[in-house]
Amino acid sequence: MEKISTDQIVKIGIVVENIEEAVQHYAEIFNIEVPKVSVPKPDTQPDPRAYTIFRGEKRKVRCKTAIVPLKPIYIELIEPLDEPSPWNEFKEGHGQGVHYVAMNIEGFEEHIQLMEQKGMPIIQKTEKGKERYAYFDTVQKLGVTLEFKEVDKN
Repeated sequence: MEKISTDQIVKIGIVVENIEEAVQHYAEIFNIEVPKVSVPKPDTQPDPRAYTIFRGEKRKVRCKTAIVPLKPIYIELIEPLDEPSPWNEFKEGHGQGVHYVAMNIEGFEEHIQLMEQKGMPIIQKTEKGKERYAYFDTVQKLGVTLEFKEVDKN
């Protein structure tokens, strides 16, 4: 593989300080329904196939999220919880702002190899059973983090 399998951005991830306030502002300015905020439940048992590796360590990385359905893409608002995560790293270094752009790809492991060959190693890899995503260390070369997501078709 010599290049990314798509040129379609599907999502922009934005880190916010207060997601409950942010969804209100997005709803008002774009004249949409207030997006639902998803909050992780600390007592739920995850799918046994699910895992996250962040900076080389298996971790629980959690955040509050909300989807803002703008066309042709969507925005994912992210409020990190107080634990090590790429979202907290971004917030500590930059405050609020655009953290990543995301693309749906096919060939997840091949894309990881491609990015590593290009000198943009993986920061976080999450497996959720039927879907997986990864963030790459692309800020120095691209000005933003890239996320690749793959979803099984069956």
